[in-house]
Amino acid sequence: MRFAVSNEIELKPLARKISRSISKNQIIFFEGEAGSGKTTLIRYILSEISKSEKKTFSFQGSPTYQREHIYNFNKFNIIHFDFYQVQNNKLDLDEYFNDNCVLIEWPLENLIKRYNHMALSINISVTGEKRNIEIKSSNKKWLHKIK
Repeated sequence: MRFAVSNEIELKPLARKISRSISKNQIIFFEGEAGSGKTTLIRYILSEISKSEKKTFSFQGSPTYQREHIYNFNKFNIIHFDFYQVQNNKLDLDEYFNDNCVLIEWPLENLIKRYNHMALSINISVTGEKRNIEIKSSNKKWLHKIK
């Protein structure tokens, strides 16, 4: 499934669709070059969830140096990871899935191999001012919810 956006505002409808499709025990990989919009899309997804729950929300930014940020929502928590500068390719996220949804920027190779069968993968590429967003998953029901 592919989407193209020309500006940040055009990400909001896609973020709304993604936010309505996610639940606990899910994982989403966000890939793309630096500055492509991964963190911005995550911010919009989290914002949409907070609106739907009528909950106050404060985005903590990309956890590049802290490694993770946890957002507490009513239905489940969201853990936002950023592995941009992580060299340890032996990380295991099983402990984080219990009643959480996990969002990962710059997923490590071993995480992609281990969790790809259950993940939603979002790749953002840049062409000039345009962002091309490709969403893939082996879970067809999840993809159908986003359409």
